[in-house]
Amino acid sequence: MKFQISISPRRIVAFLSIWVLFFSVAGFVVQVLRYGFNYRGRWIDLFHLDRELNYPSWYQSFTLLFCGILLGVIASTKKKQDDRYFRHWKALSIMFVIFALDESLSFHEVLIIPDLRKALHLGGLFYFVWVIPGAIFVLVTALNYFKFLLHLPSKTRYLFIAAGGIYIGGALAMEMVGGYYADLVGLRNLIYGTIATTEEIFEMVGVLIFVYALLAYIGRYIEDIDVRFKVLEDRDR
Repeated sequence: MKFQISISPRRIVAFLSIWVLFFSVAGFVVQVLRYGFNYRGRWIDLFHLDRELNYPSWYQSFTLLFCGILLGVIASTKKKQDDRYFRHWKALSIMFVIFALDESLSFHEVLIIPDLRKALHLGGLFYFVWVIPGAIFVLVTALNYFKFLLHLPSKTRYLFIAAGGIYIGGALAMEMVGGYYADLVGLRNLIYGTIATTEEIFEMVGVLIFVYALLAYIGRYIEDIDVRFKVLEDRDR
């Protein structure tokens, strides 16, 4: 028996866009209630975009993991085709699985340590210390993937660049802006909350574009993907 599932990139992204819009509006509402009206309801943390282990972080973890799976599918196909860039696809797959875990557990925030910041005499744009190794990682990855990007079809290349630019603009650029403001005024205020919320929205939109880019690439350049299930016979002992 053969099962066939057809996936429309546009429909998938339209569905995910609804969640992005919902979490974006909820995120701003939470900031206004928290700092504008001093409301401290327990449910607020469930929709706070700058928190872990809540609905927005689980959504973002899911979409990042979904990207990792799609990249893994492409990498597997490219390896069979003996494509010279299959290792780039595989490395991206691993990166996005790590990003998915970090989104829920925030490994990178280990570097946000006041004593470390003081020891390194950092502040302003580098108030959140992790942005320094983060920026280095982005630069090294960009250099290593330059030829890979040129190898991609033009539409996929532009979508990858747009997705990466928006995501990094949120994860790094907005984080640095937020750090600068936090160093001057502090973290517990409406303006910083708005900056942090905007940062997370940038990241969600960047991932959304990347999901579309991957699905469109698979639909156009990867042959049908066969999924097979085998049920083993249960033998009596």
